Amino acid sequence: MNVYISIVNHHHDTMIVDNPTLPSLAKKFIVIIKSNTQATTRLTEYCLKHKIHLLQGHITKGFGTNNNEVFQYVKSHLNPTTEDFFLALNPDVEIAVDSVSDLIAQAIEYQADISAINLYTDKSFNNYDQSIRRYPSLLSPLKSLVGIPRSDVYDKSKIDTPTRVEWAAGSFLLFTINSFELLNGFDERYFMYFEDADICTRANKSNLNVYYFPSIKAVHFASHQNRRLLSKHFIWYWQSSIRYQIRLRLVV
Repeated sequence: MNVYISIVNHHHDTMIVDNPTLPSLAKKFIVIIKSNTQATTRLTEYCLKHKIHLLQGHITKGFGTNNNEVFQYVKSHLNPTTEDFFLALNPDVEIAVDSVSDLIAQAIEYQADISAINLYTDKSFNNYDQSIRRYPSLLSPLKSLVGIPRSDVYDKSKIDTPTRVEWAAGSFLLFTINSFELLNGFDERYFMYFEDADICTRANKSNLNVYYFPSIKAVHFASHQNRRLLSKHFIWYWQSSIRYQIRLRLVV
């Protein structure tokens, strides 16, 4: 059984090289970096040193498209089996090898098709990252911008056993090979944001199991660039939010 870890690089070369967990992950699992921007010499040498696959892109593409291309690389070059897993992992997430191994064991036990973990924003595991949510309404993101509490966020403090959820953040999503293929991967019409809500929504509608495993912890150093008013990330976020509502939310 193999775990194929997909990391998308978009000017994150230094972040990736400085991530202390990636060399350890690469010793046990197969790590593949899709560089959406020209990889620096430092990143290239780092990948050679730690036996990490580096796929160099030449055209700027979205989060979903890049991960889909990594999956196709896995399918065409690495011969995955139906027992294997595909992990979409943000470059700003730090996780221990044992935690990934424990997650795999729980995912198999609960027959999870898509698995999410307990992400925090600090290394002391005191502050939850709001990474598991219910299906979003159109106005839910606006509440975050103006400081109004959102009703679509699960209260992690009240969840202490593996639980099915509506969707989880794409910063860490573990798929069975079969489920990712069945869903045809991420919808590439989303350039950035809501690809995770979309794929989890489609999974639930297809009677696949989307699980949150609270005992598996990791740190997510999120930048939340979509909260910068009228930035390009803000615009991408709202475009994706509207697309999600039109395409999926109204029929859930």
